[in-house]
Amino acid sequence: MKKRKRKKGMYIALLVLLALLIGSLYNSLNGNPLSKWLAERELQHFLAERYPEKRLRIENGFYNFKFKNYEYRVKEIGADADKGEATEYEFSVGGWIPKVKVDGIRSANLDMPLMERLSGEAAAELRAAFARQVPAVREVTVQLEVVKGQLAENAAWTPSLKLDEPLYIHVVTDAADASKQQVAEAAAEITAVLDAGGYDYGHVTINANVMDDKAGKDGYGYVKYVARFDKGGGKVSAGDVEEVTK
Repeated sequence: MKKRKRKKGMYIALLVLLALLIGSLYNSLNGNPLSKWLAERELQHFLAERYPEKRLRIENGFYNFKFKNYEYRVKEIGADADKGEATEYEFSVGGWIPKVKVDGIRSANLDMPLMERLSGEAAAELRAAFARQVPAVREVTVQLEVVKGQLAENAAWTPSLKLDEPLYIHVVTDAADASKQQVAEAAAEITAVLDAGGYDYGHVTINANVMDDKAGKDGYGYVKYVARFDKGGGKVSAGDVEEVTK
């Protein structure tokens, strides 16, 4: 009798475990009703707050298991909608506490030529500033966003420009014989330059590349170390530097 009860208990435990595994797999591929409801509610609030002047309708969303986000098409309802010409935008919502990660309306209204010019000016300025403190700096890329009409077309780059999103900065250094500690020290120098200059940055990535004879046509070789930090995120230590295996 005891053996039967023990076997029955094990059988039930296995069934529960199997159900949990199946449920976890299903959620990872398809999401779940609660998270979908929360994501759609967040999108509704976002649209109402950011675009109160627009009449917008959220279409049925789907779960993108690759990026763990819910993807939605949002239609702008108006006079043209009755003619089958409603403008559509793509939105993406994700995270444990759902947040809008991709705003299709904003993306459609970005001033790309102005962004490209200002990004280039900012990158050139920062490359010169970084290289004075970190001679191993070889390249700097800056990503910024400007919505049409936000700035004058002839606006010149300056750290005091009023942008509604912080800068993303990518730095390439020559790894040479650098250690993790030296990459961490370079990150500290770069942070000091940004903070002293009053730059409104959000995230910085540093790739320390091996630039030897096999570097290839672009001359940047392959990545040996990676360091990442956010503004106000604390000092980068050697233990924070990731070594990339070739």
